Amino acid sequence: MADWLSNPPGQYRKIRMVRNGTVAANAPRQRKRSRTSEDILAITAVAPPILLLLLFIAIPAIVLLATAFTDYSPGIPTKFIGWKNFVTLFNSSVFYSILLRNIAYVIGVVSLQLIVALGIALLLDNELPYRRVWMALLIAPFAISPVVGVVIWKNLLDPSYGLVNYIISSLGLPTIPWMSNPWTSMVAVVIVAVWRGFPFIAIILFAALRGIPMEVKEAAKIDGANAFQIFWYVRLPFIMPALSIMALFETIFAVREFDTIQTMTGGGPGTSTSLLSHYLYRTAFGTFRFGMGASVGWVMLALTMLMAALIIWRAYRDMFPGAKA
Repeated sequence: MADWLSNPPGQYRKIRMVRNGTVAANAPRQRKRSRTSEDILAITAVAPPILLLLLFIAIPAIVLLATAFTDYSPGIPTKFIGWKNFVTLFNSSVFYSILLRNIAYVIGVVSLQLIVALGIALLLDNELPYRRVWMALLIAPFAISPVVGVVIWKNLLDPSYGLVNYIISSLGLPTIPWMSNPWTSMVAVVIVAVWRGFPFIAIILFAALRGIPMEVKEAAKIDGANAFQIFWYVRLPFIMPALSIMALFETIFAVREFDTIQTMTGGGPGTSTSLLSHYLYRTAFGTFRFGMGASVGWVMLALTMLMAALIIWRAYRDMFPGAKA
């Protein structure tokens, strides 16, 4: 009996430790040790992507910023000139016209992409006949190289032998000079950009729509909601996170749009379809003023961050109404 009291089984030893306060005293130390190990594990898991971001994004951005404060051009000595590149840039009327055009292009293209993609996603979600065939056709643009797709559209819109003008003329309507008029050339670029971007958004939104619980939609129907009310008060709030993420990604892609412009119009006629990315290309690689080109690159980065921040703020406010953004 004395041996049992001096060395009780494990469960009774634990009861005695609780009564004596030993477990209570050691609990904060154990929680602290557990929290420290969790922090180390979390840092270890997050460290590789952070290092990759620093390597491929932060360091090039810093080098680009340093270049923007110089007159760097291949073959001549580089000098530090401070804010001169930015002052020259913001005193240029051509730059302001291109900047405003780029903002209008981003808003127009992203809005059209989201509207077209949402409409197609709703059609697919409403048990559209031959839905698998339409899904396959929707994914088809991804099988085409972006440059090849733009070249195909350029031939379709050709004023001499293009299929689009042939159909227009066969209807008795005047043909459209797609690539020779400033307005129609920009319309052509927007059409191609929307065609390239909306299929991916439509697939994501269709997946989000399929994730809405059927019970919620049935409850809305029982309460007497019509189709528009079900869309506005049930479907749209459920897919708003996916819609916001797609708007964010497409905004980033639209700000740095280059291959469509370069392949279709080359920025012309004149500079009517030139965006910031094309302006950067012509400045840096056309006139070899890499310092000025770096300053244009930082303006593009600032514009991207500003527009992305607005989308993120709006999405955060919609998803967490009670939170302070």
